[in-house]
Amino acid sequence: MLRSPWFWIIILLIAASIAAAAALGVLHWLGLLLLALTLTIAITLLTAAYAVGRAKPPQLPRLHTLPNSERLPIIYDCDLTMGRPFREVSDGLALLYLLGEPRVNLLCVTTAYGNGPVEMTTHTTRRLLDLVGRGNVAVLRGAVSPNDDAETNEAARHLADIVNKRRGEITLIATGSMTNLKNAAAFDPDFFEKLRGLYLMGGVTEPLIWNSRPLAELNFALDPEAAHQVLHAGCPTTIAPGQAGLSAIFRSPQLAALQALNDPASRLIARQIRSWFALMRLYFRDGGFALWDSVAALMLTLPGLFDYERGYVVATRDDMRSGRLVFEPGKNGPVRLVRGVRDYDGFIAAHLATWHHLGEMMETRRNQ
Repeated sequence: MLRSPWFWIIILLIAASIAAAAALGVLHWLGLLLLALTLTIAITLLTAAYAVGRAKPPQLPRLHTLPNSERLPIIYDCDLTMGRPFREVSDGLALLYLLGEPRVNLLCVTTAYGNGPVEMTTHTTRRLLDLVGRGNVAVLRGAVSPNDDAETNEAARHLADIVNKRRGEITLIATGSMTNLKNAAAFDPDFFEKLRGLYLMGGVTEPLIWNSRPLAELNFALDPEAAHQVLHAGCPTTIAPGQAGLSAIFRSPQLAALQALNDPASRLIARQIRSWFALMRLYFRDGGFALWDSVAALMLTLPGLFDYERGYVVATRDDMRSGRLVFEPGKNGPVRLVRGVRDYDGFIAAHLATWHHLGEMMETRRNQ
């Protein structure tokens, strides 16, 4: 708790309230009221963040590192902001899953705008990789906005080059805005056809409501032209829409289990998700936050955990302005649309196992 920046922000607010009470003199009651309000907010936030109970260390499968020849070459394109106070964490958790999953060979990370500006997402991604001892993973800065010139997009150029060199081998997971993919296709019109597969988080099949609170679609709608182009890519495509994310809520029992693992990666994750966990827990009244982006990532490695349907996306560019997915089922369709998590316990166990494996690798490197 003491390492959390927002905890110290609350302490400063309390101190400022006490100073105001002293300075106001005859209006001391107003300062006291402000102090009482600040204390109430502080206690509410801290309770939401830390009151998760205790759990025994979960029984998890032991994972073993595989040779690169047996691992899937993956590129992750994301708008990562995990570790910043009150910012979305699902991209970061999906990245840490990929780093800890033995079957994945993460070739690089390309950064997008979305949860924050691309300067923020790039810096935050590099910092997170450094914290887990994986600063060797290349991070390529992507587009600033939908109108960026492809020629200035470092991430897009790298995507086009590496996919061209390894035609039919690379799977791309994209969980932010789709501009980098659009720009990669500007460099190479056959970019999508050269991918082994494409896994996307974005879109809604109907209005997205979470405990009576409406949510806007914030991936495909950021660049409708890019989203439309990606959804009609000439490669096998899997889409995890917002509705699927609502079946993947990370709540207090899961946070308690994470804390019980007590390895370097698990401790880091618990610290970095705390403020977001508290905010989402209070706002949506559903006990925690959604692992939106993990649905796309785990559909690649563990598709049996999910319910999904094959078919065709027939959404127009206008549909993409609101992220609306128009989907027509068809058993021979090129698109798999994830309907939801079928095996929630298995879904959570997969996260905990890979994060714990990542923590074990961190400990090994530190002891060498």
